[in-house]
Parts: sequence; structure tokens; C-alpha cells
Amino acid sequence: MVVWGKVLLTLLAGGCCGWLMLKKKVPAGILVGAICGSTLLNLCFGSALMPANAKLAAQITTGAFLGCGITREDIRHLPQVARPFAVVIGCFLATNLLMGFLIWWTTPLDLLTSLLCSMPGGVSDTPLIAMDMGADVPKVAVLQFVRMVFGIGALPGIIVMIDRADARKNDRGAAPERTAASKPGSSDGHTGTASSLLLTLAVSAAGGIFGRWLGISAGTLTFSMIFAMLFKIGIYPRAHCPLWLRRIAQLLSGCCIGSSIAREDVLELRYLVLPALLLMVGYILNCVLTGRLVHRLFGLSNREGMLSASPAGATEMAFIAADMGVNSPNLIVLQICRLITVMAVFPQIFALILRFF
Repeated sequence: MVVWGKVLLTLLAGGCCGWLMLKKKVPAGILVGAICGSTLLNLCFGSALMPANAKLAAQITTGAFLGCGITREDIRHLPQVARPFAVVIGCFLATNLLMGFLIWWTTPLDLLTSLLCSMPGGVSDTPLIAMDMGADVPKVAVLQFVRMVFGIGALPGIIVMIDRADARKNDRGAAPERTAASKPGSSDGHTGTASSLLLTLAVSAAGGIFGRWLGISAGTLTFSMIFAMLFKIGIYPRAHCPLWLRRIAQLLSGCCIGSSIAREDVLELRYLVLPALLLMVGYILNCVLTGRLVHRLFGLSNREGMLSASPAGATEMAFIAADMGVNSPNLIVLQICRLITVMAVFPQIFALILRFF
């Protein structure tokens, strides 16, 4: 009874802070607030606690949400983005590895934690992978949040400044292409029901349990996402995972992270200033250089090329790109493919690297 009381208290503290952060429109507010609330509870009273299955539930739900975000329209656009995607994901991997090794060499962080801190995945999803692989989860969560805030808040302005400078240099105005925008995460016009949601979660749970049984890195999240995606596209178009359930997964994930943070973890946050600066510089260079490469090789506008190499999420990029006058469905599909590939493939590459170091 005492154990469940601690669990409920942890969820209450994380939920209250998460709701406050969401109302203040903090990026990934539920996750950030849940981490802060449960961390404060643990530091002040030492009573934050989450069951082991909470992480599994968060991974399965997150996988279902990501998998259901892929539509048949996205699949139809794949041939148009295949070559730009190969260039973008190759540059992201090179940047990820370079930044990871730099952080490892210049800070006390271990190699796996450094690589995951640099990974251009989802801010809510990467800490789940870190938990699965045994990395230092609090530090991964902090640096992923820094990367996301930088990608959403600062990088678009830098892209506009660089694009305008290039336009003045070439004595011509930038002319971004304007096409009909696709809405990320749409559901092919179908409205979800309770039965379709339960069916989607069952399929995602089967995938997550299968991935866990395989014993591969980040297998639970990866296979729950793959099963949900294949189920929706190939078998049951009504498959869906609503936003409120995604927020519950973020709450569970945040409370799992926060309840594991001790005082010594807080004291070690001083080591994250240099990694945060390295990440910001690295992703600026990756955005500019990769964007120009994609622009020259495939004829995308300069802005669209740089936006395709932005480390923000697919949904956020849809709104940012539209505000900047770039309404391209190919850009959104490319960002979705980038997120799925990063979450499914990069952890396997990290596991291989760790065998040599």
C-alpha cells in the first residue's frame, strides 16, 4: 500500500508540473514538467517511485503514436525524397558520431551517454532508449531538451539569416516553393474509435514485447513503432493513437526519469554546459552544410534544404516551415523518415560501436 502511495504521489507531482509547463507552452511540456516534478519530490523527500512496467508502457504507447503518424500519402511521397533522405540521414549520422565522440573526449560522460545525447531523435523518445540501453538517462534528457529548444527556437532564425545573406550575395530573392502542405500524423480521413485504439495498442504491445524478447538495443520502442506502422498502412487504416495517450506516455516517461535522479546527478549537471555548446555548434554546421548540399544536388530551395537538416520534430517543422513560406509535403515526409530511421537504426549502430570501445 505504501509503495502504490508513493507511485500515485510521484504521478501527481509530475502531472501537476507537466500541466503547468503545458499551459506555459514549454516545448515537450508534459515530459519536462514530469521530470521536474518527480525530481523535486525525490530530492526533497526521497519518496519518488515508479514501477518497472511503467517504462514498458511508455515505450509501447510512444511506438504506437509514432507508427500511426505514418500515412499512405507519406508512403506515396517516398520515391521523391529517397535520394535527399539518404544524404540527410548520412550527414545526421556523421554529425551524431562526431558530436558524441567530442563530448566523450571532453567530459566525464561515458560513450553511450554521449552518443545518445547527440542523437537527433525525439526528446520524449530518446530518454526511453537511454533507459533501455543503460545510459545516464537524466543527462540524455537534459541535452535532448537543449537540442530541441535550440532546433525550434533559434535554428529557424539562423536559417532565415543565412538564406537572406545568400540571396543578397547572389543578387536575387529567395523563392521557396509553395505546394500543398500535408499534415503530419493525419489518419487518412478516418476517425478513431475506442475499439480501434485498443486494437492498435494491442498490436503495438505485441511488437514491443517481441522487440524486448529479441534483446536488441531499443527493441521495445522500435518494434512497437514498426508493428503499428505496418498495421495501419497495410491492414487497418483506422489504427490511431490520440494525443492525450501520447501525453500519458510522456508523463510516465518523465516520472521514470525524475524518480531515478539523485542529488549527485544534479551536481553533475555542471558538466553539461560544454556538451550543450558543442551540440548547438554542431547542428548549426550540419544544418547549413547539409542544406546547401541538398539544394545543389536535388534542386530544393535553399531554405527547404536547410529545414530538411533541422533536428526539430516533424510536427514542429511543419509549422515552422509554413511560417517561413516553405509549404512542401516532401519536407514533412523527409522529417518523418528521418525520425523513424534515427530511432530504429542509430541505437543499433551505437551498440556496434560500443563493442570496439
